[in-house]
Amino acid sequence: MNRSATQSTWHGLLARTLENDSLRVVVVPELGGKIVSLLDRRAGREWMIGPGDRPIRPVPYGATFIEQDMSGWDEMFPTINACPYPGDGPRYRTPLPDHGEVWSLSWKEENVTSDSLTLSVRGRALPYLLSRTITLVELGQVRLDYEVVNEGDDAMPYLWAAHPQFAGEPETSILLPTEVSRVFNAVPFPQWGAPGTLYPWPEATRTDGKRQRLDRIRSAEIHECHKFYVLPDQTVRWTALVDHACGTMLRMEWAPPVVYLGVLVDEGMFNSAAVIALEPSTAFYDSLERAWQLQRASLLPPRGRHQWHIILRLEKYD
Repeated sequence: MNRSATQSTWHGLLARTLENDSLRVVVVPELGGKIVSLLDRRAGREWMIGPGDRPIRPVPYGATFIEQDMSGWDEMFPTINACPYPGDGPRYRTPLPDHGEVWSLSWKEENVTSDSLTLSVRGRALPYLLSRTITLVELGQVRLDYEVVNEGDDAMPYLWAAHPQFAGEPETSILLPTEVSRVFNAVPFPQWGAPGTLYPWPEATRTDGKRQRLDRIRSAEIHECHKFYVLPDQTVRWTALVDHACGTMLRMEWAPPVVYLGVLVDEGMFNSAAVIALEPSTAFYDSLERAWQLQRASLLPPRGRHQWHIILRLEKYD
């Protein structure tokens, strides 16, 4: 099997391209280690959404996510929603920016091989070192290994979540384990009511009385958005997207300490294209402060380290 890791560019920025006979992954270290391309070469299916007509530029620290390029796969750490840091010690109530801070920081290249790339980033608001290694494991399979090290003397609560903005074609459906029958509304959009409202999966009645399939995505011309979580006491280990038009599937798998899953569907409300974000996470739900209050945040001991991983499988779907 042919494998290579080469320097490349993406919209004028330095990038790294990992590829083999079945797939290609492109990463831009300067843009928060963003994964800007995940191409299934066998099916000809690009899974990551591009920037469209949004400008590509370095992201100012503390920027609002929806005002930037809104493309690719970003890492959200140590929160999703902007909030004050809830941990003990001298950094208590330190402001944490929207979508965390690592998506807006430049990542350092630590190691490159013919089939892997390791990048790292140090926190600005909190004393940590976060690293991610992307490895092309075998045909059609990518593994992402994460490690966070607490470089401080106080225990550090945190929230990590993946934020892959997958291109949602009209024939794309979302798969969850069969035991998932209800989901938790996370964002107070008018058609879905207050956060915490429970809805049946995969089809629900909105507050306006309309029935909607939650496992499908509609056109970007709809200009709506919703985000749901699998119920926090129901641990799931995988989710998937199926593109029925080209007969291919992207499956995501993980293991503890990743124990929660959010599903965001943006039908042109924020992005100019239809987007599905499958967001496995170590905390519940979008605010680290709220997750800490619910006792559902990860807690990293002083000078300690946590590790987790995500496996992506690009497969044929019959």
